[in-house]
Amino acid sequence: RVLRLDAAARLGAYAGDVLVLRQVPAAKALCAAFEGIKRRFTASQGAGRAPISFDCDAGETSFSDREAFCQAFETDEGVRALFLQILTDAGAGGSGHQQQQQQQPGDDLDVTCWDRPRLRVQQSGGGVDDVSNTDQFGEGKFSSTLPAHRDTWASNIYQQLNWWLPLSQIDAGRTLCFYPTYFDSAVANTSGEWSFSDLKQSRRDGRPYPQMPALLDPCQADAKADSGEDSTSGAATASDSRAAGAAVSAEGLRSAARALVVDPGDVVIFSGQHLHASVVNVTGRTRYSCEFRSVHLGDY
Repeated sequence: RVLRLDAAARLGAYAGDVLVLRQVPAAKALCAAFEGIKRRFTASQGAGRAPISFDCDAGETSFSDREAFCQAFETDEGVRALFLQILTDAGAGGSGHQQQQQQQPGDDLDVTCWDRPRLRVQQSGGGVDDVSNTDQFGEGKFSSTLPAHRDTWASNIYQQLNWWLPLSQIDAGRTLCFYPTYFDSAVANTSGEWSFSDLKQSRRDGRPYPQMPALLDPCQADAKADSGEDSTSGAATASDSRAAGAAVSAEGLRSAARALVVDPGDVVIFSGQHLHASVVNVTGRTRYSCEFRSVHLGDY
């Protein structure tokens, strides 16, 4: 149990610790706020159409409805205030936050940056998102089931921390999963051919582009090796740029997977270097979760 995201806790996270802040008051309030937004959204749809529900299989809800619901949550001012309070409760606020009282030693409220919160609605039966094409899933903004990946493949920021919160009850069949065996291991991936600037330009041009770098299976890695392409750039450790990353088989992923089950109101914090994924949901129940990312400027 971590009560505060101080310097020691951050260093532990950078080394691979998965931190859990138990029953954070602002996170519990966020769960309640989410239920209210969900009720209002489903009740506010126009007359003459069937009621919207997200508590059903993926094929029973349109993507446009899920996108609109995510936007309603992410742009809600009350939600943003609660996310800021979660950061404050954890001892890590942001550069835009004005601390009114005297700061205590270890307070990091003026040197932490974070991005916008994202809502994930993972309905049962939806399979894995096709991250190879930004024409799908709202250009990657409203994904629900991401395959195994490292955030550092795309961001190249090794001080990035991911914050993940379930908004309702979850179980091992609808949650986040980690592959801790591979935390310090180079694995073959497509980051060497992926560019964030190209992603942004493709969105402006309306062209398809991979949402993020992807893990390479052994067959793909062999094909790239035969063609002389580099499949290791941007992988997790400093040695990845000098040594070939090993391809990870589907069986290797299955045996290494560790599902994490926490309660609504808990906050999970982990390094963007962790190889992680969404557990494919076939439970018949929907997973609601949200996330954001932070970087402590003093560590960067």
